[in-house]
Amino acid sequence: MLRLFVIGIILLSFFESVMGQEEFARNLNLQFYSKILQENREVNIQLPDDYKATYYSYPVIFILDAEKNYTQVLERLNFMMDNHFIPKHIVIGVVNSDRMRDMTPEDSVLQKSIFPTKGGADHFISFLEDELIVELSKQYRLSTKRTIIGHNYSALLVTYAFIRRPDLFDRFLAFSPTLWWNNNAIVKELEALLEKQSSLRKHFFLSFGEEAKKMLLACKSFIKLMDKKRPADLKWSYEWMPDLTHYDVYQRSLMNGMESMFKDYQYPSIHSLKEKGIALANSYQKTILLNYGRNEKLPYSLLESVCLELKDEKKYQKALSFLQFTLINYPQRGDAYFYAGEVFEELGNYNKAVKFYEMACEKDKGRWDFEQKYTAMQQKIEEIKNSTIVK
Repeated sequence: MLRLFVIGIILLSFFESVMGQEEFARNLNLQFYSKILQENREVNIQLPDDYKATYYSYPVIFILDAEKNYTQVLERLNFMMDNHFIPKHIVIGVVNSDRMRDMTPEDSVLQKSIFPTKGGADHFISFLEDELIVELSKQYRLSTKRTIIGHNYSALLVTYAFIRRPDLFDRFLAFSPTLWWNNNAIVKELEALLEKQSSLRKHFFLSFGEEAKKMLLACKSFIKLMDKKRPADLKWSYEWMPDLTHYDVYQRSLMNGMESMFKDYQYPSIHSLKEKGIALANSYQKTILLNYGRNEKLPYSLLESVCLELKDEKKYQKALSFLQFTLINYPQRGDAYFYAGEVFEELGNYNKAVKFYEMACEKDKGRWDFEQKYTAMQQKIEEIKNSTIVK
């Protein structure tokens, strides 16, 4: 299997002692020895910022060509994770030692004199599956949900893995892949796969820019096949970016591809929540639990905005439904009780309004505006009682 060399675990974010305790090191650089490849291999790892405080396993993103792409890609992935475009992942960057060898399938056309070590893609995939994933799973909480990202020759590897080993990854992102390799052999393999495979519950994203003619033609052939023959459960999309060169497509492709693949993870809009009601809110939270194993709540700020807009539009029953949903998820938020009080006040139900104002004061002690409203509502109820007695 895989021997972990104690050749220095270089901590990119190092341990510091704080009040006698060590800080959590998220970023690691590890050296492994691969029996399959018969060499040392270097990988970079970033653990999620909440890793130490949780117990569950995290999905994994593999970044190929990490020696040149890892830092920039990681920066954008962190932006997407921090802003809830994609779930929190463990990110693994695999550094090349012989890119042409590892990223290319066998080839019967190009001569060895041009690429003397070509054709080792199957060995590299075995290294990922049988050594790297196995060993890292012993040390970290890796789930079986995996995404792999590549560009150019490493995008060829991504596509090859999709065709030969679709079970190994769930999401495949291939940017400007060299699909012309070996006289478009991989396009022919794709056709054979799609003809025999009635189900492929995977995601595949392809992008390409202003490319050389044979690469452009190969990509277009790939697209035609996918559009015509892919199984219904294969989530597939592509983008042609003719305004970008072959070497410029990576960053835009990364953002667009990840956003497309994790569309169901992104928060619904205020407009859609107002239109579809709490059914959508409940459906979203169930989807996240089912698809990502995360018991996540819609953020309070989003729910608050929906409640306030519905209240301002005088859609009081919808507003109250959302306020009830909000209070179930955020029972300690005094604001939600206060808004409910305002709705009941608008409806003329002062007895309910005063109860919610009172609860708002209890939840958020010291808020003068809450206390002022509660006092004013008590006085109003008292005045109504007195006027009724006088009559």
